[in-house]
Amino acid sequence: MSRLSKSQVIRRYYLYRATARPGFHYAIYTFFLLFNGLSYTQIGLIASIQSIVVVASEVPTGYVGDRIGRRNSLAVGAAILLVSNASYLVATDLIGFTFTFVTLSFGGTFISGSASAWLYDTLQEHDSADEFTRISGRGRAIGLYVGAVGVVLGAVLYTVDRSYPFVAGIVTAALAAAFVLRLPQNEAYDDSAAVEQDRMSVADALPVITDQLTTPRLRWFVVYVSLISGTIWTMDMWIQPIARDAIEATFLPLLQSLPLPQPAVLFVGGLYGAFRLLSAVTSDYAGDLEGLLGVRTSLIVVPAAIATTYVLAGLVPWVVFPMFFALKGGGSLLRPIQNRYLNDNVASVGRATLLSAVAMLRQVVGAPFRFASGVLADAFSAVDAVAILGGVFLVGAALLWVLRPPVSADYQPPPGE
Repeated sequence: MSRLSKSQVIRRYYLYRATARPGFHYAIYTFFLLFNGLSYTQIGLIASIQSIVVVASEVPTGYVGDRIGRRNSLAVGAAILLVSNASYLVATDLIGFTFTFVTLSFGGTFISGSASAWLYDTLQEHDSADEFTRISGRGRAIGLYVGAVGVVLGAVLYTVDRSYPFVAGIVTAALAAAFVLRLPQNEAYDDSAAVEQDRMSVADALPVITDQLTTPRLRWFVVYVSLISGTIWTMDMWIQPIARDAIEATFLPLLQSLPLPQPAVLFVGGLYGAFRLLSAVTSDYAGDLEGLLGVRTSLIVVPAAIATTYVLAGLVPWVVFPMFFALKGGGSLLRPIQNRYLNDNVASVGRATLLSAVAMLRQVVGAPFRFASGVLADAFSAVDAVAILGGVFLVGAALLWVLRPPVSADYQPPPGE
């Protein structure tokens, strides 16, 4: 069949990324859950259930992606995310919101391995695999620029009517589902009969996962990214209550003097917009950071810097806001580099399955951290829970790099083909 040029493919990829996660509800979903009577412990429980869903479905949905094609897997995920967005409009209790977030996680598993695998293999088809970090980072940046507007608009819509951000989310989820169908299949899926012998069977999947993930180049790296997931990324679920408490302790009198509805919510919406802008800029420079420091040093320095702000925020209250920006900016730098290393070290056949397996392992580690952080937040405060997470990461990461380095000192990314 006729193939699109690389520039055409990348333009379509960027358009998909621009509509995939606009985040209208992102700055207010915790407020919405609390408004509906959920406690911090229940919110942490939902997050842990999400992790269990991901654990149960990541490898099967990654396998589906390898069988039906990564583009088709992305389309299935987009359709499920549309259902998740719609369910916000009818959920009112723990069970309803558990369904909302379970479908969110389940839909995400169709995307997590397939999106990265699709892009990497597509670039390989155009002899441009060495551009993965740059293009992946640029695509994430585009989505974040759109999201910067989306989160602010979502907060404004929330002050008008609590349902409006979710209606906007339904519309954009439908657009993303349409745009993903415009992405081309990878060449291996142009002729199903010709490549059937190269695809893994169900019986083949587990040995391939075990063999590749237990190799020296990946074994301790997977442990490390799982630790990052459990400690560093768990903080994201506590940004809203921490920000609200910090605002009440600092800016609330000024905000209350302004003729605005729910000024604290609007402030948090603006804060999330700033997060997205920062994340977009830093994501666009992930390739530059990789070129400057190298993969190994980047993977040491960036998460350690983020975790350090967590600990400091527990000791010095004004560090809370720099902590937020460290998480968002540092995370956008780290993810494309982390995904580059993973893609460089797994085979093309079964790539989506392997990447989904890594995502599954991250969730296995993350589940107890998320639930425990909810219990700690109820017992002490959300910022204290986050400070503990940061301390756990710093200790665990130091032990890993000293005893079992996740990336060897002599690692060099493969050159472009």
